[in-house]
Amino acid sequence: MMGKSRVCLLLLALLLAVALVPVRAGDIDLEIGALLALGNTVASLGELKTDPFDPTIEYFEAENAISFSGIVVGEWQLLLSGEDFVSGADRIPLEQMEWKLRGGTYRRMPARGRYQEIMRVSGLLKIFSDNLSFRLVLKGDESPGRYNNLLTLTLVYL
Repeated sequence: MMGKSRVCLLLLALLLAVALVPVRAGDIDLEIGALLALGNTVASLGELKTDPFDPTIEYFEAENAISFSGIVVGEWQLLLSGEDFVSGADRIPLEQMEWKLRGGTYRRMPARGRYQEIMRVSGLLKIFSDNLSFRLVLKGDESPGRYNNLLTLTLVYL
């Protein structure tokens, strides 16, 4: 009977083999490919918080809200994009949300429909993983409600 780690490696190798794309450049045959897996697909921004250094700033925060991992062959970039927060007819612009990778500092999200590179990964067989945290900073003019939005992680070959 195979150990759990061997089964995971075998499954990962099979998934990578499925994701590989043959490329022919002159007399050179290359295999490029990637696999991106999300640990969870839904994140809640939690309870309202107040900035400890500036009590006029309120925000919602979800630390390590989305975990992801992957394997690449070649050079790839991981992009983040999203839509505005919506509750019925009310909207909160996506630009009010910030993101960071594990151990990083918060950065503003791009405008709705635009992409932000959050990671560049390259190698012959590079394995990567990280977590995304989010913070939605309130301006004070938002209408109360239950807001939702859609974020997209896209792995693009360079």
